[in-house]
Amino acid sequence: MFLLVFLGALVTIVMGLSVKGVLAVKKSQYQLTNGEFGVTLALMLLLVIPLTSWVGVQVAIHNQVSFNENWNGWETGAELVPEDCQEDGLMRHYWIETRKEWKDVDEEYTDKNGEKRTRTVRKLVDVDHKIPYTKVEWTFVVHTTLGDVTIADRNLPENPNAYRFRWGVAVPDYPDTGYPEFWLQVRDRINANKPGPVTFRRQYDNYILASQHTILSRYSGAIDRYNKDHLLPAINSRIEHVYLSNRTYFVGVSPSGDWYNAINRFDAALGSTLQGDLHLVIVSTDKVKDKDEYGFALMAYWQSEKNFDKDALSKNAIVVILGTSDGKTVAWARAYTGMPMGNEGMVIDIQNQLPGTALTPQAILGSPYASLNGKGGVTVTNTDGALERIIWGPHAFKRVHMHSNTGQGAGYEYLLRELVPSTGQLIGILVVLTLFAGGAWGLAVYAGPDIYAAIRERLGKRR
Repeated sequence: MFLLVFLGALVTIVMGLSVKGVLAVKKSQYQLTNGEFGVTLALMLLLVIPLTSWVGVQVAIHNQVSFNENWNGWETGAELVPEDCQEDGLMRHYWIETRKEWKDVDEEYTDKNGEKRTRTVRKLVDVDHKIPYTKVEWTFVVHTTLGDVTIADRNLPENPNAYRFRWGVAVPDYPDTGYPEFWLQVRDRINANKPGPVTFRRQYDNYILASQHTILSRYSGAIDRYNKDHLLPAINSRIEHVYLSNRTYFVGVSPSGDWYNAINRFDAALGSTLQGDLHLVIVSTDKVKDKDEYGFALMAYWQSEKNFDKDALSKNAIVVILGTSDGKTVAWARAYTGMPMGNEGMVIDIQNQLPGTALTPQAILGSPYASLNGKGGVTVTNTDGALERIIWGPHAFKRVHMHSNTGQGAGYEYLLRELVPSTGQLIGILVVLTLFAGGAWGLAVYAGPDIYAAIRERLGKRR
């Protein structure tokens, strides 16, 4: 920050002296007096430059430590929100009607001395009005344990001609009319007390991924080799089908079963109870010979900001890699978490207990489900999947925090203190300081005399 303050001060001084010198040479009426120059320079050096530099550094550091992670939960409700429509209101479907109205308008005229002047006169002019096709439009919202999701905003109601704003004007055909199919499916699930899973992408702070120097960052020299053989799938951060995400990955094998829905239900239960996010990787033992090397390479690859930017593997992630020789049974298992320490007992349990398990969604992930509790939330019930028994078992997953004062943190605050803005960020902050300096000297030139006079008057002096 000292460098920013120094460079900002240097730019301000050079710019100020240049402006003062040029105006003096030109004998401009806007010349800066020594007092005006001194007051402006003092304000910049003592207030604007230090404050701007500090704010700029804080914003830069926040941008570096900010990453994206999955938050998982459940649907809790489906609501139809009627939106009233009025003329010139906030409706979505309308036509334009032009009417003659008396309005006060400004017009130019030439006075008797030949000078151009402006006066306000009352005239009959054309005025456009937005007229809604219907008296009401429908907004469809899904409530979840993570927040609300708008499925459709201001659809025309079903049978829209029954809601005409003007009975003489029929409603045109629009595709966004009536109930969205997805919303109806959610409503049916809620009415049956079988809410579906939900995943949102949210921001969080990760000092380890942001750190430029920490030895805690994972590294593997085998990444290029595995990538060349197309054995390292890219981590999926995409939300699809409104709020679902595919977190199962198949490498050289295609085990049967509905893994997509199974992983979404599993992660909904995991996120809503333990704040975790499972990624399941199933690989062929014919493709991967060294399970430990492969696991280290995959984790280093997924946690590389260079490869995945802000979507690198998050700190709440659990990565389970299952090797199979026949696509029907787990031959070996490896597990990792998004943090370098914590949950070691769970990791060992996964490694030791999963070999020999049938490779089906039911056997591996189970069928956890939720039921509405009547208080706007849900009650989660686990079943008998192998990963359910372990992750909610004696060594249950615990989200590890960056701060040690949470009771579940490992104390990584020191990494935050080591972070510095990148070269690009420093240049950006310096550009802002330069713009502020230019604005300050421009204000001093055009408003300086009045401002300086007011300051002197407050100090009991006269200019």
